[in-house]
Amino acid sequence: MSWQFAFIPGSKPEAQPIISVIGKRTYTLAPGRVEVADEQLPVYDMDGFEDEENQLYSEALGETDLIPFKPSTDVVIQGKVHAPKGKKAFHLDCEVRVGPYRKTVRTFGNRTAQSKALRGIVISDPEPFTEMPLGYTRAYGGIATSKNGTLFQYYPNPIGKGFGLRGGVDDGAGMQVPNLEDPGSPVLPDHLALPKFEDWEHGPKPASLGWTRRNFFPRYTFAGVLPEYLEAAQRSQEEMQKKYPQLGNTKIPKMDYRVYQGASDGLWGQRLKGDEHVLLTYMDPDFPKFEFDLPNDIPLLTLDVGEGPQQLQPELQTVVIEMEEKRLSLVWRGYLEYGGIEELASVARLEANAFSRENN
Repeated sequence: MSWQFAFIPGSKPEAQPIISVIGKRTYTLAPGRVEVADEQLPVYDMDGFEDEENQLYSEALGETDLIPFKPSTDVVIQGKVHAPKGKKAFHLDCEVRVGPYRKTVRTFGNRTAQSKALRGIVISDPEPFTEMPLGYTRAYGGIATSKNGTLFQYYPNPIGKGFGLRGGVDDGAGMQVPNLEDPGSPVLPDHLALPKFEDWEHGPKPASLGWTRRNFFPRYTFAGVLPEYLEAAQRSQEEMQKKYPQLGNTKIPKMDYRVYQGASDGLWGQRLKGDEHVLLTYMDPDFPKFEFDLPNDIPLLTLDVGEGPQQLQPELQTVVIEMEEKRLSLVWRGYLEYGGIEELASVARLEANAFSRENN
């Protein structure tokens, strides 16, 4: 099956302009086996959401593949925690290992917050479950309403549940407790009714394996002006400040390329080679330990800017494992440095391609 591919201009962190070629391939999964899929997913040119009508507070199902440069490899795992077939569980530890990456999400059946006369707010015992979705809507977070009606969102995860304020509309008792926890940052009864909003920094870490959203903390703090436009933006701001001194002297932030990392904590930060071993526990009802190796299928990426096709150095940018579909997608990227957008006007030819190495 042929590779899906596209190209996109961009830059590296040091402001060097590049043209990146994106190569994508989709595979089917079985325990110990990875095969090229008959149906190839396209190169996504936009983000996807579970509820397209309410994107602001919806689970993110995917991000565009058209990212010219990521500092490290994203590993995104979508699916559910499954009790072994024919059984029910009260809680399970879903462990993930992908090469050097390690992460565990502790999964509970549905729980509620209850008010006890002498003990205050307590968390009920979990109900038994056979499967539990692994999205951020079931992790700690959400929006709390204060006693005067002011809305406060939990910056690390505004789409979650369990975040309340003492004396507010949701102050603990009767609240739905998150199903997903980070074992190193568990959800405690006090977290269901924080004394004040400023205490959010001491709240538990939201736990999931899927895509983060661009408005999650700290991801949104990495946003800013691209390095190649920073100097021009600063000059423009200085001119505005001369005309309107009341604007003050606000520093324009330079973009941190970590803003492109869409995977959850613990599943990005290193560059993978594409041949790593994968272990997923309790993500398949028939195989509590589901294991396979990434296929070591490195594309031949080329870019022709009028001087003949030039081979680019491939780097693995994104790994997406969709366990309910038993599907794996690998997105590779290679880039060519060039003189900038203005130079494209004089380029005689601009043609990208992605091939399988065994065919060349």
